[in-house]
Parts: sequence; C-alpha cells; structure tokens
Amino acid sequence: MKRLLTILACAFIGVAATAQVKGPDFEAQKRKIAKSDAEIINPKKMDNPKTWISRGDLLQELADENVKGLWPNMSKMESRIIAGDTEIKESEKLGETTYEVLVYPSKKLYFDQDKLACWVQTQFALDDIYGASQRAYEKAAELDVEKKSSKKIKEGLVKLSERVRTEGINAYTAQSYKLAQKYFIAAVDCKMNPVVGVLDTIIAYYAGVVSLADSVKDYEAAAKYLNICVESSFFDKGSTYSSLAAAYAGLGEKKAQEETLINGFTKFPGNQAILIELINLYLNSGGDPIAVIPYLKKAQENEPSNATLYFAEATLYEKIHKTDDAERMYKHTIEIDPKFYNAYYNLGALYYNKGVECIKEADAIKDWKDPKIKELEQQAEVEFKKALEPFLKAHELEPNDKYALETVKNLYFRFRNENDDMMNLYKQYKDKFDALEQEPQAAPQQ
Repeated sequence: MKRLLTILACAFIGVAATAQVKGPDFEAQKRKIAKSDAEIINPKKMDNPKTWISRGDLLQELADENVKGLWPNMSKMESRIIAGDTEIKESEKLGETTYEVLVYPSKKLYFDQDKLACWVQTQFALDDIYGASQRAYEKAAELDVEKKSSKKIKEGLVKLSERVRTEGINAYTAQSYKLAQKYFIAAVDCKMNPVVGVLDTIIAYYAGVVSLADSVKDYEAAAKYLNICVESSFFDKGSTYSSLAAAYAGLGEKKAQEETLINGFTKFPGNQAILIELINLYLNSGGDPIAVIPYLKKAQENEPSNATLYFAEATLYEKIHKTDDAERMYKHTIEIDPKFYNAYYNLGALYYNKGVECIKEADAIKDWKDPKIKELEQQAEVEFKKALEPFLKAHELEPNDKYALETVKNLYFRFRNENDDMMNLYKQYKDKFDALEQEPQAAPQQ
C-alpha cells in the first residue's frame, strides 16, 4: 500500500508540473470511424456479421476513452492523474448538494467533499456513439442467421449495457434526466436483445420513472418500461403501480390509470400513495371515492389483523370529510395496534382541526353578542382537550419527534391559566420541545 501511494504521489506531481489536460484524440477517432463507415457500405463486407461486431466494439472503445480510469468516490487528486489538470472549476447545486465541478473539453466531473460523485460526457467523436454501437450489434445479430457469432454479439451487448448503465446513473445523479433516460433505455434494450435474453428490472424501473420527470415527460416510454417491470413482478412495494398509473394519466388513458391503481392497491393495500392517487382519481373525475371502500374491505377480510388497512380507510374518510367515520376507524386501528404512531397522530390532528374550524366559524360571526360564538368557543375547547390524549400517546411512542411534542406544548399553553397543573405541564413540555428543537427533524409521514 505504501508503495502504491508513493507511485501515485509521484505521478500527480508530474501531472501538476505539466498542467496537461488529458483526453481523447477526436481527430484520430474520426478517422477510425470513417474507416468503419466505409466497411459497412462495402458490398463485400456489409453482410458479414463480423463487420458489424467490429464496428460495435470500435465505437464502444472510442466512447470509453473519454472516461477510462475514472471510478466513483475517487479523489480530485486521483482524478487529475487520470484526466489531467484543468483550471476551469465551477460550483453547481443539484438538489440539496453543492458540487465542485472540474470542467474538461469533453466531460465534467462532479465532486462532493473531494469524492467523485458522477461525471457527464459533453463531447464525442460521433453523435450518439453508444447508440451507434448498439445498432451495430443489433445489425450483426440480424445478419447472424446461422448463430455463429452469437457469443461475440452477446459479449458486446452485455459490455455495452453495463457501460451505458453507468453513464445513466451518472446522468441521473447530475439531474440530466433526458440523458439518463436515454442511457437507461439503452442498458435495458441491450440485455433484452434475444441474443442476451436478460432483463435488468432495476434499470427498467429507473428507465420508466425517469421518463416521468418534468424535463422528460415521455409517457409512452414510461408506460412501456414500467409495464415490463409489472410483467416481471418487480413492484418496489407498489411504487411501480403508482408510477405506471402516472404514465397512463400523462397519456390521458383514464381507464388504464384506474385499473392500474386498483391492481396495485389489491396487491399492496398498505401503500398510501396508491390509495391517495385512487381517491384523487375519483374526486377529480367526478366519481365517488367511496368506490375504493370495497377493495379495502376485501383486503381487511384477507388480513383482519393488518392495522394499516384500517388506517388507510380512516385516511380515506378524512380525505372526503367524513370525520366521524375517520375517527371511528382511527380508533379501530389503535385497538388492533396500540403502537401505531400515525393513527394516534392523525386522530389528534382530526380533533385539533375540528377545534380550529370552530374558532374560525366563531370569528366569522359579526354580531359579537350572538350566543353562538360562546357555544363554538366551548366546543373548540372540547376538541382541543380531546386532541391532547392521542398527541401525548404519539409523543410517548416517538419521543424524538418534535411535531407531536410541539402540538402538546401548544395545547398545554392554551390551557395554562386553568390551574397550576396545566401551567406546570406547559412548562414541562416547553422545556422538552426547546431541547429537541435544536436537532433537525423530518416531518412524520401521515
């Protein structure tokens, strides 16, 4: 190990001294491509599978020259040994991460805390060079009627699939979603070629999902590759169905969207995203979201002890403002699973929101002498006090969640002047909240 580090250090010093940017000789590459272009139109060679295999191998090799030797998580020092030095540095924020970007004539390297997170190639000797390589192998397979070259074609396609898979992941990390889609689709199609006959379900899933991105919106491709996943039983806990439904929504195929959500919910009744999308579909189309209830009831019959199914029914009722039914089902959820945090939290929120509505209604009354005002204010106090118990239980189950704790603190603040006990409880929970607030928290899923 020490020997290796010494060699790397010496190599880096040499590179830094010359400040030379390394990269492909695109003019030399173009000459090689021109020679291959001539061969594939040569009547003596154009029908030979080997001609096309050689072209596929050549184009793949030339494309790889630009990033040869790079690997994820390598340091900037190591990257400069491979790619040479560059004076062009940029800062680019992608999502929540700000990357330091080293810019080369034919690529950009993205570093997060001195580690190479991804790269994007910006120049090739031939446009769509990886695609041209793939088409060459496909042509070879078409011409290889006697299957004498199947092994070489398969090797080329598998290698190319893995190569563009890597490029797709890099493009996805760099949020170049159109480019990521192109590479993911190529990675899937290379292996799905009959010569290989393998499905990379994970990349097929990403090919479908990235096709839904706002910068892509290729709903046909999304539907194609997500359907491939469904047919191959790759469900990602139900997310494949919700993504496929979004693809059908983009295509305007409402019936297929509904059927997909129903199928997904039938298989994954605990997937809240599918349930919410199904409810919204009925609401937005003028239908009755209560139509979802039979599917929930069927799922409950099959799994009567699955508290998530009753929680799902409660959230449905709350979504359509049937608060009494929602309250009943949240309580039933808790009976089945006394440690179901979200059921306590949502039940507390239901009471709390009722109290808020009473206050709003009272504030809207213009005649301050109207006895209805006092009646509404009293009802609000009843609802706020009812909210305390489930929120306290939620806090007991997850004491480090500041959202339930904050609501408990606020409720005791509301009642602090009733008696000394309430004041003491307010101070107690305020101290707890102040201590916890110093730590960043993620919002609870509801």
